[in-house]
Amino acid sequence: MRWRLAIVNYLERVIMETLYVVGYWKPFPSSEYGGVQLVVASSDAECERIIAETVDEYYRNQYPNYRERIANEIKEAKRFPVDTAQHGVVYEFLT
Repeated sequence: MRWRLAIVNYLERVIMETLYVVGYWKPFPSSEYGGVQLVVASSDAECERIIAETVDEYYRNQYPNYRERIANEIKEAKRFPVDTAQHGVVYEFLT
């Protein structure tokens, strides 16, 4: 049993974070030309949570399905392994 715990702890330390290049979820005209968000996260679920936290109340009301829109963009996102401790939106270009 101890060896299983040791293996799990080791794997949690060596798993590299992922840089997600996520297309912007707001459609025209809310976002005239779209954009991208660069997010460092350890899973799709964490990436979705991070982006959803940036959505203000106005757009939560205007787009009740905003989480679904974000999840769909994450499915299509480019992914790159990175070695960093910083999680969150690291860069965004929006219109």
